[in-house]
Amino acid sequence: MKTLQLSKLRRSLLMSVTGLLMSCTAIAQNAVAEPKATQMRATIERNTQGKVKPGAIRSTPIAGMYAVEVGSEIFYVDESGRYGFSGAALIDMQQRQDLTAAHMEQMHRVGFGDLPLQHAIKEVRGNGSRKLAVFEDPNCPICKVFTKFVDQLDNVTVYKFMFPVISPESVPLARTAWCAQDRGAAWRAIMAGSRPMGGKQDCDTSGLLAILKVGEKYRIQNTPTVFLANGKRLVGATPPEVFMSELEAASLPH
Repeated sequence: MKTLQLSKLRRSLLMSVTGLLMSCTAIAQNAVAEPKATQMRATIERNTQGKVKPGAIRSTPIAGMYAVEVGSEIFYVDESGRYGFSGAALIDMQQRQDLTAAHMEQMHRVGFGDLPLQHAIKEVRGNGSRKLAVFEDPNCPICKVFTKFVDQLDNVTVYKFMFPVISPESVPLARTAWCAQDRGAAWRAIMAGSRPMGGKQDCDTSGLLAILKVGEKYRIQNTPTVFLANGKRLVGATPPEVFMSELEAASLPH
C-alpha cells in the first residue's frame, strides 16, 4: 500500500512539475522587443568587457528580470543589464563584483573575542602583534601543511583549536593531546604525524567539547578554518600570498 501511495505521489509531483515547466516555457518565449533588446545586449557586452555575447533576450515571470541566451546557456539579468545571476551568485557586472560572496563573507565573520580562546593552545612569537585562530584536525592533510606555514610566521599570536571532525580516528588523538601534561607539545607532535599509543584520555575534556559546540554554532565545517583579528574567516587551502595580505589587513588599526 505504501508503495502504491508513493507511486501516486510521484505521478502527482511529476504532473505538477511538467505543468509548471510547460507554463514557464510559454512565458519565457516572449522575446523582448527591439530596440530594447539591442540596447540590453550592448549594455551586457560593455559590462562584461565583450566576454559575453548575448543572443535572444526573453521576459520571465519576474517583472524586470530577463533571461539571456548565450550559446546553449541561459543567465538572468535585470533591466539595466548591470546585475546578473550566475548560479546562486548575484553579480555586479559593471563593477566586476560578486555581491553574494561579499554578503556571505560578512555573514561568516566571527568576532575574535567570541571564540573560546581559553580552550586554545596559545603560541606567541616575536611581538605577537598579529592575531589568528585556526581550527585544525590531525587527519586533515591541508592542516598539516598549513600548521607548518603558520609555525614559520613571526610577530604573531596563534590560537590553535583542536577540532577533531574529519574522522572518528581524530577524536582519540585530540583527547590524548588534551589530556597531556604539555598540551601544546603533544598537539604539535600529533599534527606532525606522531600517533601516540596508550596516552591518557580520561581527563576533563569539557573544553574540547566546548570547541566542538562553537564549531556547530558558527558552522565551521571544513579544516583548516582560520579567523583573523577582524573576524574574517579563511577556509581551506588559502594561497600564502593571499593569507599574508589578509593577515596584514586584519592587523591594521580600525
